Amino acid sequence: MKLSIKFFTNLLFAIMLPLSIVQAQDTITTDPLQSGSKALQFQISDNFNLNSFSGTTFSYKWHLSDVRAKRIGFSFNNRYTWRSFPDSDNEEISSLDLNFGIDYTWMNYTNPDSDIKFFYGYGPGVDFGFDKSVQEENGVKRTSQASFYGIAGIGYAGVEWFFQSSMSLHAEYRATVQINHRHEKNITELNGNEEVNKINSTSISLGGNGVRFGLSVYF
Repeated sequence: MKLSIKFFTNLLFAIMLPLSIVQAQDTITTDPLQSGSKALQFQISDNFNLNSFSGTTFSYKWHLSDVRAKRIGFSFNNRYTWRSFPDSDNEEISSLDLNFGIDYTWMNYTNPDSDIKFFYGYGPGVDFGFDKSVQEENGVKRTSQASFYGIAGIGYAGVEWFFQSSMSLHAEYRATVQINHRHEKNITELNGNEEVNKINSTSISLGGNGVRFGLSVYF
């Protein structure tokens, strides 16, 4: 049986958290919110699984002072699949998906000396990607490909509680306004003839992203 790094991370978190909360008041001897403090941030999802808090791959925060900080989050996803169907007439399907995104926000703490610290933040986000799928069956080749990009304005507010001098739990509500542009091209090839259909679309979205619960580890 293969045990993943994610499993060991979740197990370590499950062991450390109860012990840390019990001795929280005795452990906090220094102020973690100060110039030069840095933190890795993890999102606590269902069943206490840990993911990146801002972005799907990596989330990092650094403090400029006790009331100001910056946060950056990266997202990177890619997938390639290929399938063939021996029982059909030479049918094959392949697909490629690439996505990349980055969030960069400024954070402000309004009451850094309180046990439960309130913060808010804002900043831009960008993402872009490419996807392509090819299907071949009975001499007909259909290719569908698309490129897209999005620009977002991000705003959030939340609270943070330190149960150790280097670890905190936080809850955050986030809202975004985003503009997305997508360019699609569909190509059908048969007997040397090619038919091309192009589609351009732009969409604007505004809304909340719900509440996120997280864990920050300072160093």
